Amino acid sequence: MTKPNTIIVKVPAWISGDRVMEDVERLLEEKYGVVSVGSLRKKFKIKSLREDVEVSEREILALRESEKKRLQDI
Repeated sequence: MTKPNTIIVKVPAWISGDRVMEDVERLLEEKYGVVSVGSLRKKFKIKSLREDVEVSEREILALRESEKKRLQDI
């Protein structure tokens, strides 16, 4: 995975920094399909996680392998 780029933007005092962040997040979602966890929580009105979901590493690997085989058959 590549390291994300860092961009520094100077925002005039009369513009809300929060507003700029919302606009940047919206741009990333609409143009590039990048959705932040924060915006998903806001969109679905999730305030906090209620439980931890455990996932078996073996199950994940088995699903990946079956998906690889399925894609090779196409």
